Amino acid sequence: MRYIFGPVPSRRFGKSLGIDIIPRKKCTLNCIYCQIGKTTDLTIQRKPYIAVNPVLKELKKILGSPPKADPPVTEKVKIDYLTFSGSGEPTLNSNLGKIISKIKKITEIPIVVLTNGTLLYRKDVRNDLMKADIVAPSLDAILNFKRINKPHKKLNIKKIINGLLSFSKIYPGKIWLEILFVKNINNSFKEVIALKKVVQKIKPDKIHLNTIHRPPAEFCIKPLKYNELLKIKKILGGPSEIILDKKHIETDIKKLNISEKILKILYRRPMRLRDIKAIIGINRKDILKELWLLERKKKISFQNNWWSRPLKRL
Repeated sequence: MRYIFGPVPSRRFGKSLGIDIIPRKKCTLNCIYCQIGKTTDLTIQRKPYIAVNPVLKELKKILGSPPKADPPVTEKVKIDYLTFSGSGEPTLNSNLGKIISKIKKITEIPIVVLTNGTLLYRKDVRNDLMKADIVAPSLDAILNFKRINKPHKKLNIKKIINGLLSFSKIYPGKIWLEILFVKNINNSFKEVIALKKVVQKIKPDKIHLNTIHRPPAEFCIKPLKYNELLKIKKILGGPSEIILDKKHIETDIKKLNISEKILKILYRRPMRLRDIKAIIGINRKDILKELWLLERKKKISFQNNWWSRPLKRL
């Protein structure tokens, strides 16, 4: 499968079957917290990056639907949502609206589009999303937008907010807005109040509060603790909810600390696994998980049983 992945357990969407219609790391933003890594192609140009039929063909295989099933058949495995997400910003694919319309003809499973919301100022993007059941845009900051999201040069926060407002006025489905907080960047009282003023105008059905819980693009940044998110929730009010529980956040913070420690010691000199284990002091299995994850993200390399320095200095 090239375009369909999962189903994977999602904190927000239950058993979610992913649909990836963008080449890896083609995005309108270069967010410092992105778990996929840094954006390699920062763009706002929409193109038919992935055609309609290949996506439908793979989806039908998963769902067990014959090509012209009418009415739609029940899927082979339980799936709560079909979720457009993955390697980049899905609204960059100009075939998005066509793909959603075709999917609606073969299944009744609700469709979610995870988007950073940056292209909602465009009428064609708003039209493409109209048949989705849930649109989940993100809005991480107003005052520190450029610092946390590192946008394409033709994007600005005013344009993005206007797009979100325009979309919220016409969209018949549910809007689940996500705000991801990074310590000392977008969690100040002034920033939260600025966000609150905008969110009250958008009037989303849900506000999902999140923080870093997987190794981010920039390892020097820090997640918020649960109690810090709780304070923000009280300020924002309305339909806001923390999508990670306290235990999950504390566990993830420990994992992030391990990744950061690994990067710092490997910057000094290459090491074998036993040396890393001796310095960090956790079990071999947990260290290996972090090492392979960092290696896949090309933060470190592995050769002849030696792990070596990150590609760039921290």
